[in-house]
Amino acid sequence: MALTGTERLQPVGRRLPRHHRITVEFGMPLHWSQPQPEMRPAQARRAATDQIVRAIGALPGQEDADVYGATPDAVAHHP
Repeated sequence: MALTGTERLQPVGRRLPRHHRITVEFGMPLHWSQPQPEMRPAQARRAATDQIVRAIGALPGQEDADVYGATPDAVAHHP
């Protein structure tokens, strides 16, 4: 699911939202099979997360994040 228009609904720094139209877009359902036996649970979770992030990024109006799942400090130093 992707939301667009939220930056106009409540811009950064505003205490109260303003009236504005937002759009909710649903992508195709995602399906997962059982992870490979040699795959650790953390690896399986990361693979599923990567698939979800790619699917959201493919929806209209979504910007590529380049980095996700990192600490704020790591994102601040990302080139």
